[in-house]
Amino acid sequence: MLNVIIRDIIIFAFAVLLSFLIDFKKSINYWYALLLFFVIGFIDNLFYTLTMTYPGSQLIKTHIWNNNLVFNWSSKLYSIIFAIILLTPLNKIITADEIGLRFKQNENSIRFSLFFILLFFIISTIIGLLSEKEYFDINTLFYAAIMPGLNEELIYRGFLLGFLNKIFARNFKILNTNFGWGAMLTSIVFGLLHGFKLSDNYMIHFDFIAILISCI
Repeated sequence: MLNVIIRDIIIFAFAVLLSFLIDFKKSINYWYALLLFFVIGFIDNLFYTLTMTYPGSQLIKTHIWNNNLVFNWSSKLYSIIFAIILLTPLNKIITADEIGLRFKQNENSIRFSLFFILLFFIISTIIGLLSEKEYFDINTLFYAAIMPGLNEELIYRGFLLGFLNKIFARNFKILNTNFGWGAMLTSIVFGLLHGFKLSDNYMIHFDFIAILISCI
């Protein structure tokens, strides 16, 4: 458990350090946004660590598929509830609109979104067709279809991205969609969380394929 906690601290501290290297002055001015970025990101991952370490805290029993993929319903539920609770006390620092909780789509992002939806659909289909087939499990399908997306959109593409967007201007553009260092840093964090491991004896291991796929 301690090794996982240390790993998470390293990952989020690394993102904060990169923020200062990118723009020291703005990072100082928005220190509270970086602090919240670190704390909320760390707590989100702590839910997973605690529910895996203490099964009694699981609202729904953890589901393992193919002896490899772990589907932790409880950590995602705790995280979603945590994010919803944060909306009110933090509404003067970051609004629901800045987190992305709105029905209206940014017109400039529609073509960008459709392009990547199609691209990921094609890539996923190819990977699925070429991969070794495993047994079908409705619980796995149901979990993968809803839980990670809800949690990750609220935390990583919501709060964490919103905090960083307060620091960095979105002055890069792809297919008429503006983005900035905030999107890049959250992608790096997300990738490292999936591919940077610290073993029980504190040996470092990088899965660069997992990092790359998760970043994208």
